[in-house]
Amino acid sequence: MSQQERNPLNSPLSRRQALKLMGGLAGMAALSACVAPAAPGAAPAASGGEAAAPAAGEGASLLVAHRREYFVEMEDIFANAVKEWGAENNVAIETTTVAAEANQDFVPKLLAEVQAGNPPSLVYHVRLTQQLYGQNAVEPVDDAVQEMIGLYGAPPYGQEVANLIDGVWYGIPYNMQGGGQFARRSVFEAVGIDPDTLASYEQRRDACLEASDPAADMYGWGLTVNTGGDATGTIQGIIQNWGGHYTNEDISEVTFNSPETIAAVQFLAEIYTSEKYAPMLPPGVGSWNDSSNNEAYLAGTIAYTHNAASVYAKAKADGNPIFEDTLVMETAVGPTNTKLESGGGGQFIIPRGAAHQDLAKQLAAYMITPEIFLPISVISAGLFLPAYADYYTMDEVVTAFEADPNLARMGQAQLGDFVGASWPAQPNPLFDAIAAQAILTDMMAQIIAQGATVEDAVAQAHDRIITIGQEMGMFT
Repeated sequence: MSQQERNPLNSPLSRRQALKLMGGLAGMAALSACVAPAAPGAAPAASGGEAAAPAAGEGASLLVAHRREYFVEMEDIFANAVKEWGAENNVAIETTTVAAEANQDFVPKLLAEVQAGNPPSLVYHVRLTQQLYGQNAVEPVDDAVQEMIGLYGAPPYGQEVANLIDGVWYGIPYNMQGGGQFARRSVFEAVGIDPDTLASYEQRRDACLEASDPAADMYGWGLTVNTGGDATGTIQGIIQNWGGHYTNEDISEVTFNSPETIAAVQFLAEIYTSEKYAPMLPPGVGSWNDSSNNEAYLAGTIAYTHNAASVYAKAKADGNPIFEDTLVMETAVGPTNTKLESGGGGQFIIPRGAAHQDLAKQLAAYMITPEIFLPISVISAGLFLPAYADYYTMDEVVTAFEADPNLARMGQAQLGDFVGASWPAQPNPLFDAIAAQAILTDMMAQIIAQGATVEDAVAQAHDRIITIGQEMGMFT
């Protein structure tokens, strides 16, 4: 079955359907000594070949939209590199930052701009291609991606599965975004636990309880299930580690209400409702947003959290002693005893009808060259990892990974082949809609705040998923 056959949204939806779907969507420090930025506008050299210098823009103008970062310095570095290319090539560049997460407002705004015939020329974001393809709002970029593959090798599986649809690329892979499960080594060692030996979620839960000391403002379990991207990822990851999933492989049936899902949700619910685990929960964790765990970890009040590499990069940039005390743990496992590792990252997309598409592709190619990409990744400490195979054999990257085992672990995890939220199915706008409508976090709120049973809350979430699919023309 082709991706288009699985995806009934490869045409514009009605306004009601679009609102339902989109309602709220949205390094390597060692490298700096090894790679110097190219002079703006210079023809960039690359491992495996040379990219052509961008053609002069002849007074053209581009609007480049890029996602907001928790680590705001990344925004400035990205924007400055884009503007330097513009200055050298006689292209006026305007940049704008946009909402970062799927439950925010960037996608609806971009769809409105496409419909109005006035979209940005180039967009850098993460996890958007399937959504925009489903709305007929993104241009194919196969020629640009094939050029990058010829220069730098194949992108990881996570980029391919997100951006290659029916054999055509609709997103130009830009970076892999590291992250993982972070632990304060000293906090666990103080109670006789080596955090690197904690393989399972159950072991980590129990260790977090033992390491907690509320009197000293130290709480082990720095994870929330409140609405947001971090919470959705936590709930989803645990369900999948127990063997639960949203649908079957061909997306013909919703399979969420299963014994595996119920067991996983029961595991999570007990943490947030049982007196036994109350000492390891930070005050206010039930109302945390996506920045709260970053702030708590960097302030030294939690011992364990899941996050993008931004928390690690921020600690490094600020000289926070927590950086040296941080362990990036191996990927946790559940009863399936399988590491569900997958790569996710950012891509450049060209909205449908954007002006100066050839220039936009040239700009994207420039940003991917090692001379530009690697220095940008310096500040990221794992947030911007390479998105092409040949980068991982470059001396600079090999040296950086050897110098920082945490970075190496984040890099290795990005090369996994687990498909992610849609497992066992391939990516589809249905799964974006599930995230956008906060199905998982609403389910946990029913249990924790409203006293619903796990079985009832899972059943209601299952029914909501069916309703979403039916409104998208599925499960009929």
